This record gives sequence, C-alpha cells and structure tokens, in this order.
Amino acid sequence: MSKITILKIGLAGGIYKLLTVVFVVIVAQTHFSIFRRMVMMTMQNFGAFGFNPNTFFGILAGFLWAFIAGFIQFGAIAFIFNILVTDNVITKKITKWLRVIKK
Repeated sequence: MSKITILKIGLAGGIYKLLTVVFVVIVAQTHFSIFRRMVMMTMQNFGAFGFNPNTFFGILAGFLWAFIAGFIQFGAIAFIFNILVTDNVITKKITKWLRVIKK
C-alpha cells in the first residue's frame, strides 16, 4: 500500500465522519426525543471543539473537527495495516514469536 492509498483512505474516513455529523445536525433540528442520545453523544465528542447544532459557526466547527478526526483515525488504520502487510523486521519477529507460541 502506498502513501497515496493511505491518504485516500484518510480522506474517505474524514468524509464519512463529516457525513455522520451532517446527519446528526439534521436530526438535531427535528427535535425528536428519540434522537436526543445521538445528538448528545456527538456533543460529548465534539462539543469541546466548538460543535453546537444550534449555531452556524458551531456546525462549521463540528464539520471541520469531524473531518480532521476521521482523516487521522482512518489514516492511522491504513498506516498500521501497511506496516503489517509489508515484509519488515517487526512483522518477521512477531511471526516468529507466534510460531513458537503455537507449538
């Protein structure tokens, strides 16, 4: 997996998390009590960064931080996967240990 692929997976994760916050903002505007827990969980995650589904700038802050968080999370997963699938010293050593444990 190349660095470009890690970047693309990071972008996909950022877009996914951004769309999740878009959905939560739309749901928050409906004021249905059944969705209150979902809105509160998102407020708990991004409220410290300025997310507020009732203000325009709060919504923009939530979008920004959701994209950044998704990009970093999914990019880190792709990076770790890249390390695990390549043939390097770390993976060779771990495979050797696992073979010894199996016996």
